[in-house]
Amino acid sequence: MLLITACGSQVSLRTGHVRTMEAGDPGKGIYYALPRSVVAIDVEVTQTVKKPGPYAAYAERYLGLNEVIFSPATSYEISRVSINGYAEPDPNQIYYVALQDEEEQILYMSLTEEGLIASVNRKFDNEDFQSGLSESTDYGYFGSDATFNYFIDTNLKEQIDTVIEHVRMDTITVQRQTLRRSWVEKGEELRASEVADYILEIREKKFDLISGFQEINYSKEALAYMYSEMDKLESDYLDLFTGITASQTINYRFIHTPEKDRTDIRHTLFRFSQNEGVLPADENAGGVPVTIAYQRSHTTDELNRQIRESSEGSRRTVAGFHYRVPEYANLLIYTGNEKRAETRMQINQFGIVTSLPPGKSTIEFYPNTGSVKSIGEPDGNEDDSN
Repeated sequence: MLLITACGSQVSLRTGHVRTMEAGDPGKGIYYALPRSVVAIDVEVTQTVKKPGPYAAYAERYLGLNEVIFSPATSYEISRVSINGYAEPDPNQIYYVALQDEEEQILYMSLTEEGLIASVNRKFDNEDFQSGLSESTDYGYFGSDATFNYFIDTNLKEQIDTVIEHVRMDTITVQRQTLRRSWVEKGEELRASEVADYILEIREKKFDLISGFQEINYSKEALAYMYSEMDKLESDYLDLFTGITASQTINYRFIHTPEKDRTDIRHTLFRFSQNEGVLPADENAGGVPVTIAYQRSHTTDELNRQIRESSEGSRRTVAGFHYRVPEYANLLIYTGNEKRAETRMQINQFGIVTSLPPGKSTIEFYPNTGSVKSIGEPDGNEDDSN
């Protein structure tokens, strides 16, 4: 809340664009800005990683499995696109309110933290304003890699060799046999065979459990728990043959500021490849371009024409507070030529900027758009001379 003291029976205001006002002697006053719309595109990409099991080559031989992953692969897919927007000060729409030095008078102005105009001679509810804003949030990569759960046994096996020695004693030759024990590393095929046998053993135990072969009278809950745990164990060891497929999401946010004179072209946000995921917008990066396009409603064109014709025939050089009349537009997101998302949104800079007549009034603005919400005399002021 800014309290500015000026002079005169009423506050005489001169309001203009900062470039024109600073060219002369603006006197004392305050700056304020009108907002522009910024579009935030949130993209969720699903990454799918396929890893072959260490015993994939033996899946069909020992377990009769055909649907097996034999080589690693990573693929990406755009799973969700959402469009949001927020307001920020427009660097091209900054204005200066200059006050004349006469008798003492008070003018109240409310500005947001960013310098957007909110109200004149009226209390501004900052909480109500903040509740209507969309915050910008940064997203990063998160997730975990999938891994195999193994082994069921040690990687070593005991090997027993028979050593035969021929010992000659005088004229007699005696054959002596000696057993030699040693530990050697198991071969891959042997390990695969052991895991396959263990899977078959788990299946047999599952069958015994549900067929009533167990002599203990387990409760229904205990049976369900044991069966589910054995089912998970079997699934873990089957992964050693079939491989695993893991999916995780990566979230991105892309920011784009619409321009009124560039709505006839598509703007590239990034490029996308099914093998590499999200790539830079550079044409040499490869992949398919993901673009944003705007379709204006042109609802302010007629108003703009009338204001322009009126200003050409008017000699008024002093203006009151400047404000926006925003315009709606359709926002479309394309992957190549395929439309992926569409929404309708108010785009401030697609509309027009005009001004109120000079003079003292109670004015309330929509800070997110810069448009006028209400106009009236200041509270408690019975002076109708304005």
